[in-house]
Amino acid sequence: MSFPASGENLELFLSRARMMAAGAVPAYLALLLFLTSEEGWHWSFLVFCVLPPVAAVAGFLGKRDIRPGLAVTALVLAIAPLPLIGGIEALF
Repeated sequence: MSFPASGENLELFLSRARMMAAGAVPAYLALLLFLTSEEGWHWSFLVFCVLPPVAAVAGFLGKRDIRPGLAVTALVLAIAPLPLIGGIEALF
């Protein structure tokens, strides 16, 4: 039987955060290739090459060290490139 504050929920959250952060890397690399080939836009190199690998490392460290705060940071960093690209595109 599982309770809301049990360790199983924490384990599930940490596992999902790790997998989402790691799964973001190939997705953003594919988007990077698309943006640079279609648009010739080079701002995506900075955002898509730096943030997703950092998010993946943070996700794995959060799971390994059982640190939910680091796992949340990994999720935020995995999602952050899309609004950043939209904001940078709106500025230029």
